Amino acid sequence: MKEAATRTAAGERLAPFASGELSRARRLNALLGLLPRYHTDRRWNAKTIQGLVRAVQFVVPDRFGRPNENADGPAMSNGRRIGIRLIVPEGMRRGLYVHFHGGAWVMGNARLDDGLTRPIARHCGMLVAGVDFHNAVDDRLDVTLEDCKTTIEWLVEHLAELEVEHIVLGGESSGAHLAAEALLHLRERGRAGAVAGFVSMCGCFDLTGSESLLRSSRKSLLINAPSALRNLRRLTPRLSGREAKGPLFADLSGLPPALLIAGALDPIIDDTLLMARKWHEQSGNADCVVVPEAPHGFNRLPTKLAARANRLVREWMSTTIANVSG
Repeated sequence: MKEAATRTAAGERLAPFASGELSRARRLNALLGLLPRYHTDRRWNAKTIQGLVRAVQFVVPDRFGRPNENADGPAMSNGRRIGIRLIVPEGMRRGLYVHFHGGAWVMGNARLDDGLTRPIARHCGMLVAGVDFHNAVDDRLDVTLEDCKTTIEWLVEHLAELEVEHIVLGGESSGAHLAAEALLHLRERGRAGAVAGFVSMCGCFDLTGSESLLRSSRKSLLINAPSALRNLRRLTPRLSGREAKGPLFADLSGLPPALLIAGALDPIIDDTLLMARKWHEQSGNADCVVVPEAPHGFNRLPTKLAARANRLVREWMSTTIANVSG
């Protein structure tokens, strides 16, 4: 499956990988191997990191806070306000990209992903909406999901006001899971017609724990794999039915085109491979790319492999929006 996954139309735009790129990635991986791994199931460290992020963002001026570049949307969930960080491109808006940030469902925010989302606005000419959903440090993943469903419904209802017609949904890691659930929710409500595509980077789609995660050890780069499995065990008890298992267990027929990218060294690589296979079997329109020498979250690392993968995402999104715009 891994070999077949790299032979898609999207993958051909990324390959071949130069030996120099791979050797530099290996050297960085050797350095990462000396560093402590992040334990996603420890709530104290998620709270600490989130506190540091907020402190830095409070002190550091918002570089992109100029008029018409950021805004908070009024989407509501359970009486709470959900922030929507808007990044407006120059010129005509070709579509809307709705981004769900990663962070193991327990940390992160939309502003932290500006380095990924602003290039999408700039190079794809798309309005970007980063969703500041509930971070489930209280283990209330059900509340997080409700936030994402409420937000995507609000955005679909306000497409005309946002001056766009079509949407691409996407995210990284846990954010890809939330994006998939948002898409499935829209389909259930009969409102998925405006969605032109779906993008995942190192996505998590099996909340029961995929085979690759179960096989992984504490030596997996950046994140501690057994801790990631324990994190899933903490988050899923309040979910019910199919949602407690994850999008991989949903009916994936009738969905828009998808691009799913994973790193070959990612402990949850099976999530991407199996999701892509099932999506393609049931909808016939999934591209899957496996990047060699790439750990979980590799697209944020200072490597040419990361830069090329992020560029592929932008190219795919531009093509996808162009196809539906005529």
